[in-house]
Amino acid sequence: HGRSRQNTLQRSCLSQESQHCGLLSCAGSSAFGDSAMKNVAKDFFFASLGGKADQSRHPVRMTFELTYGCNLRCLHCYNPTHQALPQELSTTEVNHILDQVADIGTLHLTFTGGEPFVRPDFPDILWHARNLGFVLSVMSNSTRIKKPHADTLRDVGVENVSISIYGASQTIYERVTQIPGSFEGFIRGLKALARRQVPVTVRMPVLRENAAEVHEARALVEGFGFKFQYCLDIMPKNTGDLSPLAHRLSPAEKVRIYQSMMGYEGVSMADTSCHAEREFMSCFCGRSQFAITPYGEMNLCIGFPIPKYDLRKGTVKEGWEVLKKTVDEAKPNERYECSDCDVQPYCQQGRNDAWLETGNMSVCLPHFKELASLEQTAHEYLDPRRPV
Repeated sequence: HGRSRQNTLQRSCLSQESQHCGLLSCAGSSAFGDSAMKNVAKDFFFASLGGKADQSRHPVRMTFELTYGCNLRCLHCYNPTHQALPQELSTTEVNHILDQVADIGTLHLTFTGGEPFVRPDFPDILWHARNLGFVLSVMSNSTRIKKPHADTLRDVGVENVSISIYGASQTIYERVTQIPGSFEGFIRGLKALARRQVPVTVRMPVLRENAAEVHEARALVEGFGFKFQYCLDIMPKNTGDLSPLAHRLSPAEKVRIYQSMMGYEGVSMADTSCHAEREFMSCFCGRSQFAITPYGEMNLCIGFPIPKYDLRKGTVKEGWEVLKKTVDEAKPNERYECSDCDVQPYCQQGRNDAWLETGNMSVCLPHFKELASLEQTAHEYLDPRRPV
């Protein structure tokens, strides 16, 4: 495919090393600016690489939504159809795109959906990506993962499998998924992954419907030996449908959940949307990462589905230039308030949140402003310099 054998071998080495020892041996890595062999912690390596990629505008990370098909019907989901429509990319088209992504030097690849295991060809796609040398992650609901799937994930050497949990009990879990019997499949999938020692992080989207079980969910996950994370953000469907927000916690409820989870070792909040910054668009989208939809549309991320560059008509390399231009040309309008906002340092609203809810990236959303105000108050209360 015209790519450098050295680069391909280096990606393959990075994928294997990060799996088995948590250290990366880097020869001539531009992330550190010299040709000496160095052993560095994996997290430090990726943080350094990501920072330099962001500065140089190199696409180091990619998320590939392989399908919108899903066997669940979760109340809060942003998925526009839950169906695998005929216009989704074929196996050949997916692999051709992956070849191009490897050619431009992308290192980390995350497969998601929908539910990626809805696609019968997903194991073959995983192996094609592995042979290209990507560091691989997979996002799944676990309910379709059986022994052969867990074997594939282990043998491919995925960096991490991110599994969603919607409740600690069958009643609450299936109230969210709306599919009877799905909790049993979820547990079966976790057991299959645990037996094969696949690296797993289980993440809980905390909703009105399941917030009472967040601590029980943590205990369930840790009982399998897996890492537990939680997420308090819910976003509209990527079509602009706001119905998922009906299941979002209020700002006050979010703060209570956050405070109740403080102090648990190893428990963290999952990465959320691109937070507000002084610079209008300062997140990694269009700077060092991008996303591709099941229809071959190249976007800033799965939560920011623009500019919909069509990879069936163009190339990944050309699409990346379009994404960079999209970010560079985005400017605030008269609705922009962030630069003068007192609670801006605590704000978790991203440009995508405003765009999905209103179609205007500059709008301040009341939900996020109230949350930022509460977090500012909590921070000031806990400040040891505060007068008694």
